Amino acid sequence: MMSEQRADVVVIGAGVSGLTAARRLTQADHSVVVLEADSRVGGRTVNLDLGNGVITEGGGQWVGPGQDRVLALIDELGLRTFDTFVDGKSIYLRNGRARRYDGTIPPLRPHVLADYAQAQLRLERMARSVPLEAPWTARKAREWDATTFGGWLDAHTFTEETRQLFTLAFTVANSEDLHSTSLLQQLFRIAACGGIDHIVNITGGSQESRVVGGTQEIARRMADDLGSQVVLGSPVSAVTYDEQEVLVRSARVDVRAQRAIVAMAPPDVERIRITPDLPVRRAMLQRRWASGSESKLFAVYDRPFWREQGLNGQAVTDLPVASYVVDNSPPDGSVGILLTFVGTASSGYGQNWSDALLDDPQVRRDAFLADLTTIFGPQAAHPTTYLEKTWSHEPWISGCVGSRPPGLLTQYTDADRRPVGRIHWAGTETAIVNQGYLDGAVSAGERAADEVGRLLETTTITSARSKS
Repeated sequence: MMSEQRADVVVIGAGVSGLTAARRLTQADHSVVVLEADSRVGGRTVNLDLGNGVITEGGGQWVGPGQDRVLALIDELGLRTFDTFVDGKSIYLRNGRARRYDGTIPPLRPHVLADYAQAQLRLERMARSVPLEAPWTARKAREWDATTFGGWLDAHTFTEETRQLFTLAFTVANSEDLHSTSLLQQLFRIAACGGIDHIVNITGGSQESRVVGGTQEIARRMADDLGSQVVLGSPVSAVTYDEQEVLVRSARVDVRAQRAIVAMAPPDVERIRITPDLPVRRAMLQRRWASGSESKLFAVYDRPFWREQGLNGQAVTDLPVASYVVDNSPPDGSVGILLTFVGTASSGYGQNWSDALLDDPQVRRDAFLADLTTIFGPQAAHPTTYLEKTWSHEPWISGCVGSRPPGLLTQYTDADRRPVGRIHWAGTETAIVNQGYLDGAVSAGERAADEVGRLLETTTITSARSKS
């Protein structure tokens, strides 16, 4: 028979954001139940086990300076970080010519470098005019929200090479085609993430460090502390709320609580029947939100052989699959791992892929290894293991980090995080600072916990006064 529990708060979603909210509420002595549809915790963080204690990260994996909330949580949980490997030269391969270089920006001809600099300057100047708490109030908000970021790059860069570099960098960051992403949304993220250099850099940037043991350990440690408060394999089918309580129905348990926190990407909430109906702005936001379709491909070797050649494993190329490559090896370098990112719409260079490449893992593997061989030589053709993580195939998650298509930010403003009755919202998409990053997931969970905690305390005080 279906069991029923009571709690102060029910949290829907055991990703980093939902578990952070549950942790903070539990620390404030509130009772919490966390419901998770999947058989694991972590949401869009997941460790891929290579055996012998070696893992790689199939989802979100990097943290960096300025991401204070996630770094504090990592420390609180007793986890450690290690630096992304950067010792040695990177490779820039374009039009069949490979060059080695230091730093972040590839070796560009003077007129291309000038074009890149002017585009970055213009974007960051516009981004500074976007209020972080309310980007839809920017003076040119409607104009920018009616434009795609890719369309802006087409119109305001003067060299194909510059367009390709920006497209590559932000396709990886956004997990989707830039011609589907609002310019206003991207300007907001540039402002909220510390600027373009911080977004694209490794050292000193958002890709500076990884978590020892993998980022899924963040969620696992929190879930371990919460114990039986976390119920796995229990997808939520319905949420009903009124002035007194909220009732959440799930596969394994029903929960009655004073408040609910939904820590899911907006389109995934469409799976849940909510009564009374959600306000129009929130309902339409969920239906029109786009989740990214990015996948991660990994080639695993018995050692990081590229380091013996004075290379750090990073490459920026115009190849069809491995347009951006990074060394994803474990901290001890006991095996070598090369990682690339691919999306179902286009590569960083805007090349449309065949159905075979999109749908056949063997075709993807062969194409990836062919590109790696072009970049790093014949040793790259013979990995010990090939892995991939395709987020569009997840049963309970509609894709990786998403963003708003044109029009959504000015039409639906703060509907992503504005409470609806007794329902509150978390998830990295609701963050103000570092939206889309692990840090955004943590800060959104803490913000939702603070909202709910203050309301619970007010209810307790009011109840005590009425009894007296």
